[in-house]
Amino acid sequence: MLMVRDVKDYFNGMLGVPLDSKAGAKKIRDAGIDMNSKAYKVAISSMKNSAGVGIAYTNPQAIKNRMASYDANGNWINPATIFRS
Repeated sequence: MLMVRDVKDYFNGMLGVPLDSKAGAKKIRDAGIDMNSKAYKVAISSMKNSAGVGIAYTNPQAIKNRMASYDANGNWINPATIFRS
């Protein structure tokens, strides 16, 4: 049986969290994202730049998606040069 509390928890899990809050940092770490990595720092920087006034809320999946565009050194990966077999 689905309870209202379960739906609320589900939606809260999908919603973004403030990056500068303790809860936001914990959620990002729990998702397996290394907040000290160069790829993370570059991804967050690019997210802030593309948002205009900066991002206040995001979710771990959005960060992982953006980090996929960068290598471990924080260099952008050109998708046109990636060959998959």
